[in-house]
Amino acid sequence: MRSRWAAAVVLAAGLALYVTLAVTSMRNKSATFDETAHLPAGYTYLRLRDHRLNPEHPPLVKVLAAAPLLFMDVQLKPDDEAWRLRRQWEFGRRFLYRWNDADRLLFWGRLPIVALGALLCAAVFLRARRGWGLAAGALALFLCALSPDVLAHGQIVTTDVGAALFMFLTVVAFERLVERATAGRLLAAGLALGAAVATKFSMLVLGPILVVLAVVAVLSGEPMTRAWRRDAAGEVPGRGARALHAALLLAGMAGVALIVLWAAYGFASPLSADPAVESAFDWGRVSGRAGLVDAAMGAVRRIHALPEAYSFGFLRFFRHSEARPTFLLGHLSDRGFWYYFPVTFALKTPLALVALLVLSAATRRQHPASLRTELFLWLPVALYFLLACTLGLNIGHRHLLPIYPFLFVIAGRCAAHAVVRVPAILSGAAVAILAAWYGVSVARVHPHYLAYFNELAGGPAGGYRYLVDSNLDWGQDLPGLKAWMDSNGVTRIKLSYFGTADPEYYRIDCDLLPGQMLPPPREVVREVAPGDVVAVSATNLQGVYLDPADRALMERLRAQAPVAAIGDSILVYRAGFAWPPR
Repeated sequence: MRSRWAAAVVLAAGLALYVTLAVTSMRNKSATFDETAHLPAGYTYLRLRDHRLNPEHPPLVKVLAAAPLLFMDVQLKPDDEAWRLRRQWEFGRRFLYRWNDADRLLFWGRLPIVALGALLCAAVFLRARRGWGLAAGALALFLCALSPDVLAHGQIVTTDVGAALFMFLTVVAFERLVERATAGRLLAAGLALGAAVATKFSMLVLGPILVVLAVVAVLSGEPMTRAWRRDAAGEVPGRGARALHAALLLAGMAGVALIVLWAAYGFASPLSADPAVESAFDWGRVSGRAGLVDAAMGAVRRIHALPEAYSFGFLRFFRHSEARPTFLLGHLSDRGFWYYFPVTFALKTPLALVALLVLSAATRRQHPASLRTELFLWLPVALYFLLACTLGLNIGHRHLLPIYPFLFVIAGRCAAHAVVRVPAILSGAAVAILAAWYGVSVARVHPHYLAYFNELAGGPAGGYRYLVDSNLDWGQDLPGLKAWMDSNGVTRIKLSYFGTADPEYYRIDCDLLPGQMLPPPREVVREVAPGDVVAVSATNLQGVYLDPADRALMERLRAQAPVAAIGDSILVYRAGFAWPPR
């Protein structure tokens, strides 16, 4: 009984810490790039049962985020031109910044994402505690609750934390299912899998991951038990029977997941309830490669096995998972870098976590686990990391977020056993020192978790020299820019902004320089006078999405020292030159 109370206290403290940090951070941030599309789209799914907006992402997390808005006075104009023409960025701008109070909607829309992050913390704690006791669970919870990646993405209306949560739950539930198959465990595993594929298309990687893990379970010498009835439990004998049993479990999970996927789309197949809009979707733009994927999705459409909106969105995702302009380590590439994610892992992962992983591996004999347990933790990490490196989506470290829950559990187990002998005392001291280092390194960036970089990158201030885009700069720091202008008596600036939030909403008086804004601004300027205050998003400063002619201005600015760094994502300069050069 005492251990349960202790576990409850530890879990409550960890969740309170995470929620406090996430909520106090998100209140000071403007909409990140994708939120302007995700939150309005989720609201239209619920209110209008229409999936014309943002089909390139499955709906589950968007729907969860938009659910609180149903209980608020929210203005929606389905007769607006942006809605009729499916212009999601223009519609999102109007929905948030013209018809409603954006900060109010974002606050309530972000709270369900904070709840998903809290569930992830709880799941990590429970898995580590079940394997190696309360100390391991407490350390894993600490690592998750203070993870800069979980805190950065567990407070904004995007799909990344939801994908990490549901992938982790799927693997954990499947591990429990192969140990002892019951109807309840099968249902739980199927629900987790369905939630994962209804959150992010990349979660289809769970298919091969689960197959590999099923092979591990079949070939391992550990028992697989069937207990469909409480009074009739028995071990599955022989590899042939074990293989058939594992295959049936996977089929059952797939069946439940399919129902969950349909439920996420409201059991409605069309992209739009409006026949005119439905017919306007150009399937030829997302298919037509005559490959295996096109053939498979064509067959799926013919038999209506999946919602039409899901099929279209998957084809669009697959078509656009190609290389795109990328900045890495001071270099631009139009084709991306094969080593992009190894570098982001090296620069964005707290070094203390890496050290704890090494310590966990070095002390593995002190907290033994079966081969099946080890592989169920490490194989999802390895397979998912390999997939990320083979795709061309070099736009953010956030795409590695699903591997971190497994790493938190692995690192947490090095705190598993009581301190008795001298080597264990030294190990315990090392764990305490590394945990303190981890906490301090993360706390120093509050509330700017998206801008976290470890000591190898020189900390957050040096991050923009190595990585940009959603690694650092996702349009989130307009409130901070306005606060800096007010405190320094700056009334008007030149602004090169990367994002989808509205500077006018935050009362930023500015002339817009070339940047990357959606929807694109109607007017930009290309002149800078000596003495002008110029604020530049880090992504634009490195010229990632700019025309070559506009990159020259950014190169001139990079030659100067900034006078301020807003959240480490917007650099502010006092121009010491005229542009264009005379």
